[in-house]
Amino acid sequence: MRVICASVLASLLVAIASAWAADEAGTVSVRGVHLCCGGCVTGAKDALDGIDGVSDVKADVNSKSVVFAAKNAKAAQKGIEALADHGFFGKAAFGKKDLAFPDLGVKKGEKRDTITFTGVHLCCAACKKAAHEALTKLDGLNSMEIDASEGKIKISGGGLVVQDSVDLLQKAGFYGKLEKAAKK
Repeated sequence: MRVICASVLASLLVAIASAWAADEAGTVSVRGVHLCCGGCVTGAKDALDGIDGVSDVKADVNSKSVVFAAKNAKAAQKGIEALADHGFFGKAAFGKKDLAFPDLGVKKGEKRDTITFTGVHLCCAACKKAAHEALTKLDGLNSMEIDASEGKIKISGGGLVVQDSVDLLQKAGFYGKLEKAAKK
């Protein structure tokens, strides 16, 4: 009887440990990513290539999504950071848990006359057009310069609300780092 109880207990502990370990690994899905062409798909896949704990990367133009397996929450977050570093943005989740893209450090109510984003994924004319269309909705915008080869977008106007520009760019599926404001 003791042997049976010990065997059942051991099996139960193995099952619990396995379930706990399985909960740690999971699928990351990022929706609403700007993916308009093969260059975007390749860029998203390349962003995740070689990240420890990230595998089975799929990027789809039709669903505007990037999906990958992550061995744990740390690998999932590293994957999101890599996508941001390559200029991609979307609504991300690891299983049922939402994941955040890196914070840009925008101060509440911050306004600038010139805002420059760097590191934006702009591989083709369609990327440039999508970013341009998104940012033209910004109140107070007077001009915009897009340098696709540098992944840089510079917008100018009178008292542009920084958070609004970030929101518009991200809603279009792009991520860009903010250059520091010019000192007056």
